[in-house]
Amino acid sequence: MDIDYEKLGFKAGIEIHQELNTRKLFCSCSSGMEEKKLCSSTTRKMRAVAGETGKVDLASAYEQFRDREFIYHAFENEACLVELDEEPPHKVDEEAFRIALGVGKLLKLKLPDTICVMRKTVTDGSAVSGFQRTMLVGLEGKDSFLETSKGKVKVLQLNLEEDACKIIKKEGNKVYYSLSRLGIPLLEIGTDPSIKDPEHVKETALQIGTLLRSFNVKRGIGTIRQDVNVSIREGARIEVKGWQDLKKLEELVRNEALRQHNLIEIKNELKNRKLKEFKKTSEDVTSIFKETKFRVVSELIKNKGSVYALLLPKFSGLLKREVCPGKTFGKELSEYAKAYGTKGMIHTDEDIKKYNLDTEFKQLRKKFNAKEDDLVLIIAEKKEISEKAIDAVYERALYCLKGVPEETRTPNHNNATSSYARPLPGAHRLYPETDIPNIKITKKLLDSIEIPELVSDKVARFVKQYKIDEATAKELIRKVQKFEELVKKYKNIEPKFIAHSTTTALKEIQKRHGKDLDFEPHADFVLEKLDNGEISKEAVFEIQVELAHGRDVDYSKYNLMSDKELESEIKKIFSENKGLPLNAMIGKVMGKLRGKADGKKIVELVKKLS
Repeated sequence: MDIDYEKLGFKAGIEIHQELNTRKLFCSCSSGMEEKKLCSSTTRKMRAVAGETGKVDLASAYEQFRDREFIYHAFENEACLVELDEEPPHKVDEEAFRIALGVGKLLKLKLPDTICVMRKTVTDGSAVSGFQRTMLVGLEGKDSFLETSKGKVKVLQLNLEEDACKIIKKEGNKVYYSLSRLGIPLLEIGTDPSIKDPEHVKETALQIGTLLRSFNVKRGIGTIRQDVNVSIREGARIEVKGWQDLKKLEELVRNEALRQHNLIEIKNELKNRKLKEFKKTSEDVTSIFKETKFRVVSELIKNKGSVYALLLPKFSGLLKREVCPGKTFGKELSEYAKAYGTKGMIHTDEDIKKYNLDTEFKQLRKKFNAKEDDLVLIIAEKKEISEKAIDAVYERALYCLKGVPEETRTPNHNNATSSYARPLPGAHRLYPETDIPNIKITKKLLDSIEIPELVSDKVARFVKQYKIDEATAKELIRKVQKFEELVKKYKNIEPKFIAHSTTTALKEIQKRHGKDLDFEPHADFVLEKLDNGEISKEAVFEIQVELAHGRDVDYSKYNLMSDKELESEIKKIFSENKGLPLNAMIGKVMGKLRGKADGKKIVELVKKLS
């Protein structure tokens, strides 16, 4: 469906999180995330405490209420006692800090005279201590904006902070994390909500990401992530955290705007149905399901679980409504139950027959005196979990009378939708880090920070200096970090050929053979042979094909023939293929000797000898 985003009252801002390619921020551990040798595992639980305002953050209280257990895996050289919060943080990594100041200067942000390291409460278990360290490096200035095709987008803030743990798996009430990512320096750049539509969100994110590639940042999946804040008129500010796929960012934002629009439509429908605030009508109805034929519920009851039922007046039919492609309001509501450890819920907007629960739900409707337009749902789990989940579903359903609740959501990368994660955090989550002294920002320090060559300038230089096209130049900068190092090292090879072998040739291999090749680990070995005159240019591609197929390459078979050997071999092919036209003969010889000699030389000899 076509959406008029201006009419919808659409607003969006983004936060770009970019990992830096340095050591960790507060210790000397590697940020390589190779995770080769597991050293230890540690188990923790979270407990909410008051922030600097004296109040407990809502998201923190929510996590404590969930009572989950977190298991942290530490890998050799990639985690230490700092990550486990058993040792005070070390001095801020100088390289990471200087990169942050450089980005702040480039974006024309106001840099403070003193930087204070703060603790930011993190409640999902992704930080062992329950907080991440962060520091405000820059705030908006009069010229701190990005020029985009749809107007200026203000850059509001730049933070340097620790990245969080990497999740390994979830099992019931337990969450397993790797400590390897925790503490990697992370730049957070936030914009104002002046972004006009989903296409504009993508353009802005791409522009910031391109700018950051001018610095020493990590590359690849997961090293740069987008948090998107989206709202529409009558909606609410929703933060979707941790999106990674720039290509589908537009779809994610479009789905969120559509979700809010349809939630407002549900609010209006309930108003039309004359529904006003309603009390919670729920009960433990385990006795009704004692003889149920639905195995999932019967197994839970056998394992001392409980079934709770909830009546939602005048909600009949609403849970079938689609809030965005691939997602109904019923799925949306069940996420609040799942957040407390249930597998979901069953409700009367579904086909109850498929669960073989007709009889039980008839009894429930009778028990609650449910009218035709009322909805009944059940949740089955351990008693305390069922109670919490029913409360959460009731509170969320009640909020339908107001509209869209502010909250943090996690993205579903498979279909570009999002799911409820927790309430939106507030100002109560920040408090000072007492283990690290404030950092003075002097004029001498700022003057020593040099802005690196920007990507846009580098592209123009590559085109001019190395005689390559703009698209190849952009791809080299994006994917081939060693390009200029290779050019300087192998002076007998044209830069244009090195560019071709590290970009276009790899695409050709993928197209022809359906194989992806990471050539950088092999580039030095192969190009050195070419530089020394041991193999031909044509052999480079043939070797790449073998590497792409995972074969052990016998490099001796690609050794260049002497002129005498080459002439002898061509004469032999002539004798075996008498009468062939010249072009056909060239093709025959090239097919037999490709990689054994320079292609130009082969063609010249064939013409000479024919």
